[in-house]
Amino acid sequence: MMDIDNQLVNEKTKVLKQIAESAQRGKSEEVRVAAEKLNRIESLMERYQELLRDIASLETPDNKTKPTSYAASTVWSTEDEDLGNVGDQSGKGAARAIRTVFLTKAERFGVHLAYVKGIIYGTPTGRKVGIAAATERNADRWFLGLPSDGFDEAVLLCRPKTGDIVEIFLPKSFFDEHGRRMGRSGSQIKFNVSRRGSDYVILVPGTGGVNVTKFIGAYSLLK
Repeated sequence: MMDIDNQLVNEKTKVLKQIAESAQRGKSEEVRVAAEKLNRIESLMERYQELLRDIASLETPDNKTKPTSYAASTVWSTEDEDLGNVGDQSGKGAARAIRTVFLTKAERFGVHLAYVKGIIYGTPTGRKVGIAAATERNADRWFLGLPSDGFDEAVLLCRPKTGDIVEIFLPKSFFDEHGRRMGRSGSQIKFNVSRRGSDYVILVPGTGGVNVTKFIGAYSLLK
């Protein structure tokens, strides 16, 4: 099974490189085809992780740990409820498309993120980065979620109704200072992002809103 895991990771790395090269040449059709392949690879990765969890549950004495259903175990299903449709894509497709664009752009900035599981990626130094995406359903507001114990740093991808996606990079120091006060729902930590004029803030209980404008586009934080 480890060979399967490595094969999927290697395939994803090759496809991300292909997307970056095609994007640089302006080959939009090649980018679209490669993005579809990337979606299939990530779907296989999710299914592979679910298979490992089911196998582990079989090894539990007396089967006291029940296998978790695929829908309940994946972060996609929870997050996609906030994404709606982007263009002609479904919510799930929209989430993956937004992340694909970001990962491709990150490669061009020299930021190499390896798939770990769900929407968690790893840096070359071993830090785990949660990448959440949401569209603007309410004016100047975005609602995002990440598994509360699955990451060290985060990237929030906020897609407005018009204009470019806003990329907010949250370092570990942000969570050291504010993590305990942030809202939670089940096993997820919630991010309530608000645009105030030209500034972006994350609404954290007990504060008037933490200004994160300085973290927008801060790719260097992931190096």
